[in-house]
Amino acid sequence: MWRYWSPQIPPTESFLDLMLIPVIGFGLAVILLIGFFLLYQEVGIFKNLKFLIIQKNNPFFILALLCLVLGLALGLVGYWGILEPKLSAADLQALRRNLVILSLLLFGVTFRQYLLNWIKPVTTMAIWRKIGTFNYRNRIAILTYILFGLIALAWMAPMASAKIIFSINDHTSHIGYIVQGRMALEEGQFPLRVAPLENFGFRYPGFQFYSQLPYFFGAIIYKFLTPTNPYTAYKILLWSALWLGGIFIYRLGFFFTRSQIAAILGGVAYMSAPYFLNNVHARGAFTEAIAQGILAIVLFYVIQTFYYPHYRHLILGAIAWCALGLTHIITFVYTTIFIALLGGIFLVKNKPSHWQQGTIYISLSYIWAWLLALYFLAPVALESSSLAIRRQIQAINPFNTTDITPIANLLAPDSLPHQPTELGIAPTYGFHPAVGWILLAGFGTVIYFVFAGKSLPRRLWRSQPWLTPLLSVFILALFLTWSPINIWNLLPRQLWVTQFTFRFLTHVMWSGALLTTLAIMLIFRERLRSRHLILGILIIVIASRPWLPIPRGTVTVEELLQDPLFRYSGALDYLYRLPNKSVPVSTKSQPAVEKIYGKAELQLLHPDWIPGYLSWDVFINGPLPIDVDIPYPAWPETEKPTLVLQGKVPMDKIKNQANLIIFIDQQPLTSIPLTQEELKVKIPFADVKLAGNAFELKFIVDGETTDGNPLYIRMDHLYFDDFSAENTLLPVHATKEMCNQKGVVTNCEVEMTAEAGIVQLPILYYPAMQQVVVDNQPTAGFFTNYRDFNLLSLNLSPGKHQIQVKFTGLIWANLISFLAWLALITMAIALKFYPRKSEQGIYK
Repeated sequence: MWRYWSPQIPPTESFLDLMLIPVIGFGLAVILLIGFFLLYQEVGIFKNLKFLIIQKNNPFFILALLCLVLGLALGLVGYWGILEPKLSAADLQALRRNLVILSLLLFGVTFRQYLLNWIKPVTTMAIWRKIGTFNYRNRIAILTYILFGLIALAWMAPMASAKIIFSINDHTSHIGYIVQGRMALEEGQFPLRVAPLENFGFRYPGFQFYSQLPYFFGAIIYKFLTPTNPYTAYKILLWSALWLGGIFIYRLGFFFTRSQIAAILGGVAYMSAPYFLNNVHARGAFTEAIAQGILAIVLFYVIQTFYYPHYRHLILGAIAWCALGLTHIITFVYTTIFIALLGGIFLVKNKPSHWQQGTIYISLSYIWAWLLALYFLAPVALESSSLAIRRQIQAINPFNTTDITPIANLLAPDSLPHQPTELGIAPTYGFHPAVGWILLAGFGTVIYFVFAGKSLPRRLWRSQPWLTPLLSVFILALFLTWSPINIWNLLPRQLWVTQFTFRFLTHVMWSGALLTTLAIMLIFRERLRSRHLILGILIIVIASRPWLPIPRGTVTVEELLQDPLFRYSGALDYLYRLPNKSVPVSTKSQPAVEKIYGKAELQLLHPDWIPGYLSWDVFINGPLPIDVDIPYPAWPETEKPTLVLQGKVPMDKIKNQANLIIFIDQQPLTSIPLTQEELKVKIPFADVKLAGNAFELKFIVDGETTDGNPLYIRMDHLYFDDFSAENTLLPVHATKEMCNQKGVVTNCEVEMTAEAGIVQLPILYYPAMQQVVVDNQPTAGFFTNYRDFNLLSLNLSPGKHQIQVKFTGLIWANLISFLAWLALITMAIALKFYPRKSEQGIYK
């Protein structure tokens, strides 16, 4: 049974770090109690808060406040372990959560009238009861949103099955993220940081480094709305991305044109763009597809904030930018660049006289978004250089991926692979990047009217200054997607984060959708009717239909739930890989490990490897799955090690005789006959003379197979033994039985013997983001290898030791984000009760 280890008060630094959240909770509880007292006295600010004063004797209000105060105050109770063992930490955590939820429900009952007033504009019955202009406008809005919802639902057709998953590419990986996200949520993780099951349960921080928002909402939907089917939660989020993307491009198009029909067609064009459908289906790029939906919201509030500088738009824009940053880093980075480009061209070309206030508000909104998301963005920005994925960014020049996006395919009217294949489909099934003729037609129409000097409709007076900026963004994004020349070596290496040039199609999409909206107005002017809307939707859907792949898949939901892992590179990209700064990344002379320890499973993959489908534990006629000349550091002369190999040999595949030949520094050391399925070998290295400070191991499996495929050995263990105690581990397969893990916390009770001086814990190593306390004292750890994981290790003396490890992220970034969110919520509440000024912007 899980339980928290209850430490005594550690030194000052540890006290501030470990007790930050409980202290904040207790402080808020005290502030609430003081506020409750002042409310009863009706003094200070409270004498003006009539909506609270009238509720001060309401039993629901009093009970709600007491539940909230008690829930917050229990943070210190949990830390000190006051109620143990009668109430475990998990039970206490559930109690705190239930108290907070109960308080929110009671507050909802208390202030139900205010809540009803807030939601009336979006409740159908309230709208249809009203009469006049308000009735008509909102009726049209709701019908429009329903239309977008139905089109988005139609685009989800390849995932119609609730049992069999569209299991091409990364769909199953993302669903695994949602399943483990729910587990993390149930452990009390907020925000999500580590995956409970991934990588042997070593607490892999996939949520901390990859994406936060989609998996958090996926976990919420899976837990409360679709508790038996994570695939349904996954599809709900993808549908929402399509729907929101269409709605906010529609709203922005309507703002520019004042034409309902043209704006609707522009929104449909965005959600029907080939690359959007590729991400939803053929690529299974879940987080990028969600980001494409959020991007439309960001764009809308950037424009709204520019024209109507108001704190309300500033707050909504900050939330939208924050959501984008928490969803997909690459989209966030390049959306920042392209929106800055859009605004820069607009300001230079039009030189508006009143632009300062709008620009300042947009800048503040963006900076505030960074502060809100800093708990996630700071580790990504500051710690990524030590992660495995850094090799991808440094090694994959986007220009080398342009073979996927030849110009003919980008302009093609049909979904076609970029090169001939045996079955007529791309290696990534159905993934055929293209602009789409709808967006191309919109772009071409606007180009014609701009350069032909044609007169523009009166309704386009607001959008006319944006024609050139939108055309510029479209042209540049298309050029970067195609990349006919290698400009990437001239650009900062940080921009290589995009990895693949087809990702620029996202920015072709939004600029092209807005150009399509404007093109419809340029063609039909004031003559748009309902028939144009119907025919337009049919034309857009028919033109985009080829990018809707025929569903393929064999994985069932039940099978995935039995093994909900990330698979492929999702479990590998964010492993800690300490770079050797003295050796260039491009060379192969970097050691595989910094030091060899006794009983430490040898690392077989190069420290700079690019994550892929390869496995650490298979010898296939070569020394390593990737590189052949990775040196291991030599041990001190006083050590007399033995190499231990344990594995399984597929005897049914061996044709005659097979041998495992071991080389050291290109010289054969020994040959081991493969005569039985269980391989257990110990090879003395005491008399092996090493030429220098490093050596190379090489394994060759020599023999023929019955099926003609290469012969392999699947390894279970590969390590050196018989080191001195100071260089020998108490390995992870022993310590994992001594540790209890829950969310971001791991507690261990370890007993060290005289045979080992180092304990290897079942925790992945991230030095800047972990707090380690050993026997009530903060301690710095180091890493040792377990296969290709770097695990947290500690030097300990013989005897029993109490160890607690927390994965905290960057504490300073967490605190800044907390304060930023507190400020945002405070301002939002203040604006709700502050008289709203008329939104007459600086551009009328």
